[in-house]
Amino acid sequence: MGHASFSKKDLHLIEVAWGKTVTVFGPENVGAQFARVKITEYGPGMVHKKHRHPGQEEIMYVLEGRGISRTESGDQPMMPGTFVFIPADTDHVSINLEKDKPLKAIIIKSPPGDA
Repeated sequence: MGHASFSKKDLHLIEVAWGKTVTVFGPENVGAQFARVKITEYGPGMVHKKHRHPGQEEIMYVLEGRGISRTESGDQPMMPGTFVFIPADTDHVSINLEKDKPLKAIIIKSPPGDA
């Protein structure tokens, strides 16, 4: 595709098991080869089950809410303005501690891998 730009009104989050998500930039919409950027909302009290991304690093930037990123090396707090780095091939869990509102984050993965 090439050079692209989107505004918030152009993004339509889709329902997933743990909340809502949308790919802002990725191979499927802009032809990105080296990164994927998503906006994800973890539903109130939701726990994203333990998973890993083989060969793929993940960076989370928290926009709203309060939660925990859990790996084998311990828990990292997540709150607005927090960056969390998850190395490739690391089992991790994202937990929304808020019982009445979503935890919203920008998720960056490299290489882009699967959605």
